[in-house]
Amino acid sequence: MRSVFTLLVVLLTLSFTRTAYGQVDRGGFPRSIQSQHLKGSLPAVVEVSPPDLLLIQKEDIEDVRLEKSYRVGVEIPVAISMKTSGQWDQLPGGGRIWRVAINSPGAQGIGLNFKDLQLPSGSDLFVYTPDHSLVIGAITSSEIPSNHTFTCRPLYGNKIIIEYYQPESVVGNEVIEISGLVFIYRGMVQPAMKNNKSASSGSCEVNVNCEEGQNWQNQKKGVVKIYAKVSTNYFWCTGTLINNTEQNFSGLLLTAAHCSKNGSGVTATADDFSQWVFYFNYETAACGSTGAQEHTIVGVQKLAMANYQLDVGSDFLLLKLLGEIPASYNPFYCGWNATSENSTSGVCIHHPGGDVKKISTYTTPLSSGTWGSTPNTHWVVKWAATNNGFGVTEGGSSGSPLFNNNGLVIGALTGGDSDCQHLTEADMFGKVSYSWSSNGNTADQQLKPWLDPGNSGTTVLPGSFNEKYAVAEFSAHSKVIPVGGTVDFQDLSRGKPDHWHWYFQGANPSESTVQNPSGVRFERFGKMNVKLVVSNSFNSDTIVKEEYIDVRAVVSPNPSFGVVNILTDLNNEKDIVIEVFDAFGKIVQRFGYPGAITSTYSIKLPPYGNVFFIRVIHGDQLQTHKVIVVH
Repeated sequence: MRSVFTLLVVLLTLSFTRTAYGQVDRGGFPRSIQSQHLKGSLPAVVEVSPPDLLLIQKEDIEDVRLEKSYRVGVEIPVAISMKTSGQWDQLPGGGRIWRVAINSPGAQGIGLNFKDLQLPSGSDLFVYTPDHSLVIGAITSSEIPSNHTFTCRPLYGNKIIIEYYQPESVVGNEVIEISGLVFIYRGMVQPAMKNNKSASSGSCEVNVNCEEGQNWQNQKKGVVKIYAKVSTNYFWCTGTLINNTEQNFSGLLLTAAHCSKNGSGVTATADDFSQWVFYFNYETAACGSTGAQEHTIVGVQKLAMANYQLDVGSDFLLLKLLGEIPASYNPFYCGWNATSENSTSGVCIHHPGGDVKKISTYTTPLSSGTWGSTPNTHWVVKWAATNNGFGVTEGGSSGSPLFNNNGLVIGALTGGDSDCQHLTEADMFGKVSYSWSSNGNTADQQLKPWLDPGNSGTTVLPGSFNEKYAVAEFSAHSKVIPVGGTVDFQDLSRGKPDHWHWYFQGANPSESTVQNPSGVRFERFGKMNVKLVVSNSFNSDTIVKEEYIDVRAVVSPNPSFGVVNILTDLNNEKDIVIEVFDAFGKIVQRFGYPGAITSTYSIKLPPYGNVFFIRVIHGDQLQTHKVIVVH
């Protein structure tokens, strides 16, 4: 019988204190992608020699013989910093960026370890692939722990780019020192290769948003993908947010004990647990779609677990997240049944092979089974074919929840023999009823003291959302307006917030504290960001919609008799460049105007031709307008 877990080396941090932090990407795009000035410009490249893959292969073969864990990557020491590598570029609209590309031939993926990362207020950092298809960021000073070490999850491919932005008002104080490159040599799948069924998992698996998951939409929001660090090794597992009788939404998470142990018998330390990474909502939007968001937070504390030896007990591990889950993740705290009552049908929701969230279905009653020497510690499950596949479990599914026909967690996956080549083989889940109080006599060996802290005697508890948390959301009555146009905004936030703070880029007013601001006047052309911060007595939440309002320069009259007026900015602060192209794309006129002189420019078009294209450039913003001329 095999144990179901897969090792993934993703976060080989050199040193780390037990500081809680959340790797919550703030969104946005690197400025070099948006800047016409830097379009096509490539940063300096640092070449990193790959490891000895033949030696690694030998070690992996030996690990298989000794039944050790499955390794996918190794860390290569590097010394890359702003002082020794990369290049600086000035941005036309002010500020500058530092970029460096890192290439390691043969890598399936690359992760980074920062020995020292210090970002002044207002600056930010992005890590992305050269084709811009995968982006981590923006990373700001808020995402960096107090000891200034930092780790970026791996991105696919053998080359990545690091980009730091420094505003014009910031001078110095930035530090970027990269000390390790994680060379992923297997186990990563190119995003473009993902088909409608799977990526890193087997082709029989079923996406959780297929029809099989329609009745499990709440429960799926409690299932997370885990990168579990044990010494210098990393496991890929699955876990579940768990409710308790106090309903205090304290971030309890259930998974398998073997996820905290590597093949050599080494177990996770407190510092290891502080670096575990949890992915929320890692799923496709629909049954046949591809692509998934990566909502991550970092760090847990171990509360209780079964004996480290897998032949004893129910193989459970109960954790507590060190930081609060962002309300925008909309987490569901799953309910549970700690009785020995059997289940006639249900599902397992999991991340096989670290893939997007999948669902496996059983339609026959469970039976009791023995894993190792302790009898009746596990539920034995056989899976059933469904309309969109034949869900099973694989490496990476370890610790995933088994739900009964009432949608309650009754087990956590230890292992089994099912996979896409062995559809009818059985899997085994450590019973919640055994984990409740039968693994040992102390609180650190039981679920009961943590899931029923008031000793109420409750053995069945439904799941729930934390309805008290404010979650920011909004809409606008129009997203495309002319310069000088106004927009009305509507607050759509959940959780009954009682305070609102809006921020409008390029608008007057630039801020508002009313719930539904109206008549917000946008005074310069370009794609403008809108930010909303909501709060109540329990929490605050922020949403930023990048380039949300498209403010168009006004070119009139159109059609024209040969002269057009161009309104660009009611409070012009930057230089304006206006270029005129004929119908064949040839530039025929170019005008440059210094900022703060006027907001409207009058252009006399050439006396020939009936169609012209006028391009207006204002800093990094660019728009093109078609003009018809009547002679």
